[in-house]
Amino acid sequence: MDHFSYHSDQTHAMFRNGKGQTRRNIVSVKDGKGKKIVEFYDVDGKQVKHSEKSLTQKELDHIQQNRFIPGLFKDCTEPTSATRKRRMRPKRGTKHRRNK
Repeated sequence: MDHFSYHSDQTHAMFRNGKGQTRRNIVSVKDGKGKKIVEFYDVDGKQVKHSEKSLTQKELDHIQQNRFIPGLFKDCTEPTSATRKRRMRPKRGTKHRRNK
């Protein structure tokens, strides 16, 4: 993987909570090292969120072979455990009982 360079920049318009946002996915590879970046912008073009991760060797190999990688940015856009909403579960032992 010597002297391999690649750059991809994709912009996606999104609507969340009735407001327009823009998500920008960036992949950059230079000299065998790469990174993937996800940025969110509000309606005014102000950056709201920025997430960056290094590409794994497997991802770098796929990019060099020009192969599609499903879910490449999934680990960059998932919320952290602190901001993730709690999943609602039914209480234990609260079955409906019939009146006799």
